[in-house]
Amino acid sequence: MKHLLILLLTLITLSSSYWGNVTYDFSSLGQIPVLYSGRLQPFDSVARNGLILIREKSSLKRTTNEQKLSIPPTQWLFEVLCHNPAIFEDPIFLIHDPAIKHEFNLDDNIKYFSYNQLKSHQFKLYEKAAAYKDIESPSVYEKNILQLSSKIGLFTSFLHGFIPFDDLPFGDYLKRYQASVAKGLPLFHRYNQTGQLNTTTEELLLIEFNRFFKQHRQFTELSNLYLYPDPTNPSDSTLWANTGSELLKELGSDHTTGQVITYYGQLSTLFDQKNISEFNSTSKALLKHMQQELGFTQTRITFEYYFHQINPFYWAMVLYVVIFILMLFYYLLKKNILYKSATWLCYSAFSIHSLGLLARMFIQNRPPVTNLYSSAVFVGWFAIGLCLFLEKIFKNKLSNTLAAILGFITLIIAHHLALQGDTLEQMQAVLDSNFWLSTHVITITLGYSGTFLAGAIATLYIGFGLTKKLTAKLNLDLQKMVYAIICFSLFFSFIGTILGGIWADQSWGRFWGWDPKENGALLIVLWNALILHAKMAGHIQTKGVMLMSIFGNIVTAFAWFGVNMLGVGLHSYGFMDQMFNWLLLYIISQLALIIIGLKLNLNQETLPKK
Repeated sequence: MKHLLILLLTLITLSSSYWGNVTYDFSSLGQIPVLYSGRLQPFDSVARNGLILIREKSSLKRTTNEQKLSIPPTQWLFEVLCHNPAIFEDPIFLIHDPAIKHEFNLDDNIKYFSYNQLKSHQFKLYEKAAAYKDIESPSVYEKNILQLSSKIGLFTSFLHGFIPFDDLPFGDYLKRYQASVAKGLPLFHRYNQTGQLNTTTEELLLIEFNRFFKQHRQFTELSNLYLYPDPTNPSDSTLWANTGSELLKELGSDHTTGQVITYYGQLSTLFDQKNISEFNSTSKALLKHMQQELGFTQTRITFEYYFHQINPFYWAMVLYVVIFILMLFYYLLKKNILYKSATWLCYSAFSIHSLGLLARMFIQNRPPVTNLYSSAVFVGWFAIGLCLFLEKIFKNKLSNTLAAILGFITLIIAHHLALQGDTLEQMQAVLDSNFWLSTHVITITLGYSGTFLAGAIATLYIGFGLTKKLTAKLNLDLQKMVYAIICFSLFFSFIGTILGGIWADQSWGRFWGWDPKENGALLIVLWNALILHAKMAGHIQTKGVMLMSIFGNIVTAFAWFGVNMLGVGLHSYGFMDQMFNWLLLYIISQLALIIIGLKLNLNQETLPKK
């Protein structure tokens, strides 16, 4: 009994200390809508994407009193906007290039640097970037200079995107400005009418008023953070205002700014005062105000916030790894419980993957494929769906392995593509058509999915051949699966290419222009047709079909990513070159598989009948 009482008192003490530890409520602030880069999005999304672009991670660790604290993206951005001194010491700028480190006298052993460490080199960096930006084929060093310059530019745009000063909280600045307007505006009108002021005090008040006016006019042109909805039509994002233009509303006939800027002012002051409870209640009040003003638009924004917090694609990726491990143990131990567990997890991962796709569609109000990131997510999702369908037909217990491999690879590709910035970005004008996104883009992507799935099955064929596990029945099943998938891929890649030509005719006035992306799509069609023709003509047998299907992975990867790295043509809106090394490594791996397959003796007569 005595020990039980001691345990109970210990739990009470621990729980009281836990619940007594009140922290800032950045969850409510993270859900506040912001118009940024042409898209109305949660404050948290702006912060998260900003950190990714600068740090190439959405997380930040800050060392305080020899303790490492995890700083959520919303807190980081709010502190940047409010000019909290800690943000100037945060190690957020990722620099890999040793030449840049040497040139700016930076520590070679450190990857991340603070703004204060780079501040003295900022103008020299901008000069170099200005000289390099028009170079047609910049070197690696020049690209890294341009990238670092872009990162610092983004940070400073946030730094000067909310308040144009360093020395006092925004709430105090707002009160000072409102007091200046109340006294200075009548003086301004009187001076314009009479050209006279009565006292030196009035002259000083008018000078301060003019200083505020010029500062806010300039700020209106520079700031790209639009935080304030129009009170008459808050859901129309084209009417949203930045801080400069919102402050200028004080000069109108009613001399009042909106309620939102008052809330932001209060939050800034309360954060500076470390008044946690009042900060939390104010952030909740601001969120409630936005919910009342925006209605369903705020619901969609809140949904996006929780979508990023849950991160369904990350959990799906983790499950695909677990599934693959379970299937490896199943092949070794032949325990049915392992297969059943893997199957249950596969359906669970596919469901999470599906919910993630549906969530993105709801947030964007778009079809599932809108950019390279979403194409990677969709290619994997559909290929996994095909795997599950094939398992129902052939029942050869291969679908879990195929689904795990394709799911993990495509989601890890998507993860690295997300490092380029906002994956829910505003659509470019040429792509802003839900009809063509639902027809051409989805159809051509189904062709990608099928071709990759055929290559994955062919890879399993080589794997079974190497391990001497390829029986005559399994050989026949794999042949039928690949043949059916190649037919499927040929159909959808052909239809998708034709639909793309019709869209191009409507957008650019020509059906076909031998654009690199168009040529890539045509290569997929021709390669799939070549496989089927060679098989039907008897030029190749099962092994030949498999090896050509593996080479189909190379063709599709080039058409999907390779042509984007060229950065030319009308489809260069998807340009990216960060994945060149990974693409090259993937192509080498597929060529290695083909060479291995050529050396394997996998004739029908040599296969075991079991």
